Amino acid sequence: MSNNSELESANKKAQYAFDKATDTYYVGTTSYGVALYNGAADPDWCIGDVPHGGGILSIITDSVLRHFSDKHQKDPVAMNGFFLHKSEVGPCVIAIQDLKTSRKGYCLVKASLLQPIKDKSYVLASADQFDPEQYKEKVHVIFTMGNMDTEEGVTYFHEPYQPPNRDVMEPYNFVFMSEFVESRLDLTGSAEGETPGRPEFNQSIKFKDGRETDFKAIPYWCDMFIPPPVMLGQGVIDGPCWCPTMQLEVQFKRRPKAKEVLCTIASPHIINSRFDASGGVWDLEGNLIAITRHQCLIVPWSRNTKRDVSDESSSKL
Repeated sequence: MSNNSELESANKKAQYAFDKATDTYYVGTTSYGVALYNGAADPDWCIGDVPHGGGILSIITDSVLRHFSDKHQKDPVAMNGFFLHKSEVGPCVIAIQDLKTSRKGYCLVKASLLQPIKDKSYVLASADQFDPEQYKEKVHVIFTMGNMDTEEGVTYFHEPYQPPNRDVMEPYNFVFMSEFVESRLDLTGSAEGETPGRPEFNQSIKFKDGRETDFKAIPYWCDMFIPPPVMLGQGVIDGPCWCPTMQLEVQFKRRPKAKEVLCTIASPHIINSRFDASGGVWDLEGNLIAITRHQCLIVPWSRNTKRDVSDESSSKL
């Protein structure tokens, strides 16, 4: 690809709303080997007052993909993120530390999203100015990186996850970020009066501006859903709630090549307001792109924001 073509491709991508909200840029590497990237949590990509967890993971993923852009291991194989503290709108630093390096095998890195403790608007200018004592770690992620072109070996499926049926889905507008995404939702399992629904969420989703799904978008799609427990209805979930993620894992199964994707997430176990949420992401041809597993909480909406909300907002999205 020529330099002009590369520039045109980069300029086109930068026009997309998702990239404006999740792009990062390299600042430098510290004397002790930590690579630093600047990013920012956008106020338009929030659930209430809190930046969307999947969007935050996409910011981190952007930095990791840039970190590996000139290496053999260009593909994320897995990521496991831990949400240590509530993220805030504003600048952030992604600090990447190599844990395991390899010439052609799998690599492991730790990527931490940090935000300033005092001056919330501070933007790091150089690696020499980085003082870790001035930052609070909000999200801690471990990535496994590889190269899907060179993977080979046994392939076998035993009762694999199945994609949801798009034909039974109806157009749906999320309470938050609906200006950026177009979605269809399977409402057949919704609660009816006091009769609980099914704690399962099936949807198709894509970016409204035509942006294609890539590796960076997958963590966002894996967290862009109404929490399945909310589908049980008010007979089980008492009042508006927020379902913050404690831990989120994504295993990437193939390189995404789709604009619209199908997602299914189910929560079979809800115990003491802590629940698991597992599922997958497919393209419209039924090819599995990724699987995901979350550990989340059900807490009052007041933990998210002090503003008044309607019952509709209790769906989180």
